[in-house]
Amino acid sequence: MLILPMQIIYKYIKHISSLFLCLAVFSVQAQEKKDAKMPEIKWWNGFTIQTDVVSLVSSAMNKGETYSMESGLQVDLKHKYYPIVEIGFAGANKLTTNNAGFKTNGLFGRIGVDFNLIKQKKDIIPTNNLFLLGLRFGMSSFKYDITNVTITDDYWHGSETLSYNNQIATKTWYELVAGVQVEVLKNIFMGWTMRKRNIIGKDPIGEVFPWYIPGFGINTSSNWGFNYTLGYKF
Repeated sequence: MLILPMQIIYKYIKHISSLFLCLAVFSVQAQEKKDAKMPEIKWWNGFTIQTDVVSLVSSAMNKGETYSMESGLQVDLKHKYYPIVEIGFAGANKLTTNNAGFKTNGLFGRIGVDFNLIKQKKDIIPTNNLFLLGLRFGMSSFKYDITNVTITDDYWHGSETLSYNNQIATKTWYELVAGVQVEVLKNIFMGWTMRKRNIIGKDPIGEVFPWYIPGFGINTSSNWGFNYTLGYKF
């Protein structure tokens, strides 16, 4: 009399187990399909070569008084971190109303990293449009000439015209950067950045110092810069 109920219970447990097993297999397969649709964000996602347009336009507008050109290489890590190296050539050839002159040119470089503030969602293809905040460290070593500087002696009321040629300087600075970068066509990017440049160190009072620093601009404690870049991503 006890065999029939035990057989029924056994069949009941068997059917329930089979049902749970099917549900588990279906759940795993569904998760695998979902995961297959979710693109993996890789660490290495190529690099972009870009050129600044503003420096070329401003050089033409300044008619050689100040001029510069620069390009950069930006690396895409995980669509979040963007290490960048920028190199360029800049100079100045300025003549004042009293015939004093300043002339220089030289190479400069910057190295830094930008952070993309647009959060990439895991269930969709990552966007290539960027909103960036970053930091740069810049340096330039260059020679400069200061000519026809008139120095007046307030006591004897005399004056002397002096020139300082082949002066050597090395200047460093840092930049706080914010900007936007947009993919306008496949692998072709346009973007702009605002930069707050801050010189590191001060020129000694009473000594000769350069009026213009390649890559930094007019030699003040800080200044603002603007870049508009065109780039291609490889």
